[in-house]
Amino acid sequence: MKNPQAHEFLRAWREVTAIRRDDLLANWSANLTKYTSIIQKDKGCVIDEVAQKLNLKSYNEYYSTDAFLYSEEDLVSDVNPGQKWFRGIKVAFEHEHIYNKRLYEEISHLLILHSELSVLVTYPPPGDFRHLEHLDYFHSIIQGSPRAEELDENENFLLIFGYRDPLEWKGLVYKNDWWEEIAAP
Repeated sequence: MKNPQAHEFLRAWREVTAIRRDDLLANWSANLTKYTSIIQKDKGCVIDEVAQKLNLKSYNEYYSTDAFLYSEEDLVSDVNPGQKWFRGIKVAFEHEHIYNKRLYEEISHLLILHSELSVLVTYPPPGDFRHLEHLDYFHSIIQGSPRAEELDENENFLLIFGYRDPLEWKGLVYKNDWWEEIAAP
């Protein structure tokens, strides 16, 4: 199975969230617990639908990771019924409501998982993302990783920034020189 690419994930994310727009906006800041459930916990949540669009399956809350997207070949066979053990991860997904310096925790976690694609969705303040506080710091964390060259070459570390008014998703992939924006469709 072909590994998912950052632009494919972002396209699927945008498509699913466009369909779920009203539900997302109704719970955007009024009820963060409900919003999180819509994104990653409810049956048929956004991440489940994104997985389907990518011909993958999703599994939520595994070893403190918000979600994994995987294929059957990523599963260890012949384990106890009702259990899932992974030998590979197509997409490791983290979702964080608050954009602040503590996103280093999510970035570090994604780096050590060694998934084919790492995705972090967060919600910065409105404005030009190129001037966001901490973005250089986040870049330096990845740049100092032993995986930096691989992540640059394969463009497989994706930041998605969500904006409410209007509902918009900006995608940035890690590159050694800085972040590169994925063009909107």
